[in-house]
Amino acid sequence: MASAEANGIVTGVGSTQDGGAGHVTFYVSVKDIDKALEKATKLGGKVVMPKMSPGPNATIALVADPEGHVVGLTQA
Repeated sequence: MASAEANGIVTGVGSTQDGGAGHVTFYVSVKDIDKALEKATKLGGKVVMPKMSPGPNATIALVADPEGHVVGLTQA
């Protein structure tokens, strides 16, 4: 995982969870992940992975838009 300070871009690289074909998931940093998930579902999106904490200082979730495109949300 790479991180930049003050409004920088945070990136990470990892293997697929199920060993299947690779893909790219873009993560968007949000101030309030609960509000972002609520807004996404109100606009027709679907929560693919509920919020979780992969580490002590971050919370992530995955949402899909109405066409099925998955986007990650992160709150640090």
